[in-house]
Amino acid sequence: MKISSINISNFRQFVGSQKLSFSVDDHENISVVHGENGAGKTSILNAFKWCFYGRTDFDTGEKNILNEHAISTSDDGDVISLRVTVEFEHDGRNYKADRSQEYKKLGNNSVEPVGGNVFELSWIAAGGGFEKSKNPGTQINQILPEGMHSYFFFNGERIEKLAYESASHEIRDAIRNLMGLEIMERGRTHLSGRVRKHFNKQMSEGASGLLKDLIEKEGLLDEKIEKIKSNITSEDDNIAGFEETIQVVEKRLLSIKDVAALQEERNRLNESLSSNREAFQETSRKIKHVIGTRGFLAFLHDAAPHVSGILEERRQKGELPYAIKRQFIDDLLDKGNCICGTDLVEGEEPYQNVHRYRDKASPEGIEEAFTRTSGALGQFGWARNDMYQSLLDLLADRKSLDDTREELEGALSEISSKVSDSELEDVTQLEARRRQCEIDRDNAVGHRGLLRGRLEEARTELEQVQKERKEQEEKSGKVALASKRHTVVEEAARVLEELHDALAEQTKQKLSKRVNETFQNILKKDYRAEIDDDYCLRVIKDVPGVGPQIVHEKSTGESQVTSLSFVASIVSLAHEQSLKDSTFFKGGVFPIIMDSPFGALDPDYRTLIARHIPELAQQIILLVSKSQWDGEVQEECEKRVGKHQSLIYFAPKVREGLDSYYARPGSEYEYTKVEEGYHG
Repeated sequence: MKISSINISNFRQFVGSQKLSFSVDDHENISVVHGENGAGKTSILNAFKWCFYGRTDFDTGEKNILNEHAISTSDDGDVISLRVTVEFEHDGRNYKADRSQEYKKLGNNSVEPVGGNVFELSWIAAGGGFEKSKNPGTQINQILPEGMHSYFFFNGERIEKLAYESASHEIRDAIRNLMGLEIMERGRTHLSGRVRKHFNKQMSEGASGLLKDLIEKEGLLDEKIEKIKSNITSEDDNIAGFEETIQVVEKRLLSIKDVAALQEERNRLNESLSSNREAFQETSRKIKHVIGTRGFLAFLHDAAPHVSGILEERRQKGELPYAIKRQFIDDLLDKGNCICGTDLVEGEEPYQNVHRYRDKASPEGIEEAFTRTSGALGQFGWARNDMYQSLLDLLADRKSLDDTREELEGALSEISSKVSDSELEDVTQLEARRRQCEIDRDNAVGHRGLLRGRLEEARTELEQVQKERKEQEEKSGKVALASKRHTVVEEAARVLEELHDALAEQTKQKLSKRVNETFQNILKKDYRAEIDDDYCLRVIKDVPGVGPQIVHEKSTGESQVTSLSFVASIVSLAHEQSLKDSTFFKGGVFPIIMDSPFGALDPDYRTLIARHIPELAQQIILLVSKSQWDGEVQEECEKRVGKHQSLIYFAPKVREGLDSYYARPGSEYEYTKVEEGYHG
């Protein structure tokens, strides 16, 4: 397959009809489509996918692929047509693949599809006659299987992901599709399922009671085994998904490791700041407590000595504490007899004289109060000094805490000046996401192990039931023919499974060898690449004194080289397959269409990859921005470029500093136009 052109009409950014042509020359086999971000490079990649298979890789799927301007400039009730046409040559024929979808304009600037999309595939036969496929979907899948297309039409992010461990299932699928092994899988499944059930039923109808029970039990075990295998496959997919997410997150964390370190420092500073604020509040509380309970001492500097003097003067006069207690006088009056022997009769003069002393005697508690007050006043100087010292210490502590707070806030401010809060929060979210994915993955691995145990148990039980069933069949002549057919079916299913595994292993080894050849040819480094027994793309290096070791922490460049080596090998083997008389996948010559493959690479890797891009396939279509093309890539590829085209992006407003020949402000709406050539 060599693509000569794609015509895009009302698809995403492309309003009206926009056509891109591509070089089909064997030597000048590179076509370059230039465009800045947002101009529609990814839309072109998805236009190919939509045309061939009726689906896209957009987050919203096929919901919003109709051009917005075509919608807004139509009247309610109008029918708007979306169409993508791809012209290509394959196996000596010139094909035209055309997919269209009509939409009806509704109110509120919305649309609804009118029926389903329509796909047509036509070609010019060798004799010049025009022919149209009656089964276009099936035929395009024979030319380029949908399961294989992602290895030929991919974006820069996908290139790198193929080197992740989580991509092992994709590599396994690629091998299956490359060899057409899904035909064997369907055959084995059909034999083990419907055909076996059919003969089980025949045997059951003519079987004795015990044999019938064994046949039914065997059927139930077959269903159980298939269900367990299906659940294991689901867990494999889940594990692969979790692994991919973990690796994407880890790569993101690695790319912002400096931010991660700053995040750890910020967390530490925030914890210290929180402790500082708590200590500051506690110290302020203590200061308030000292002032509230002992602050009065500050105001008794003159009063305390004066009161002490008065009390001392009264003490010296005998007034405080008074020599005679009031209780003593009350006792004399109650007894009616003075200490001198005089009778004290109420109303008489002796009684009145003693009663007068009662008012001069100290009341109850006065002596205790005098003693306590005198003692307290004696300690006043020490208490006052202690109160002042406590306040000074607490105020010093609070001042120190305040200074520390300013330092912590300053350090946090400095971190914020280096990175944005969103970046720091992203680190925290990424870490949490990675931890959760690791938990989910480990749970899935555990559940898969449990399922594998159940599968072995079920298989063992099935073998025993089959053995018993065969023994009973030998005793029953009625089911002999059905039994023989059943045995043939089992043997055929087993042979297909073994053949499938053998071909898959053979292809894996051949693919692994070719991946390594391409990898070493590009990288020029003492590393090698392989596809291991788990279908993972591995990079190996020899460590002196240790031996071969897996390179787990591959750089972005190494990952892209590894993945591109795999894609190039797939293309190469597909070409070889086309030269064979294969019953399964016919293979063919396929192009590689790459969207933004150089974005995250440093100059050295850009040079290495660009140098070998012309050799990856017989036709290369690159979708690149100016920054991705200029420099090393242009220098390495220019002599093999047969076609340059540019995407000119028009918009009401272009971000400041980004306006150029390729991004032009001032339009009433956003759209993209195709122009011939490269405008630098």
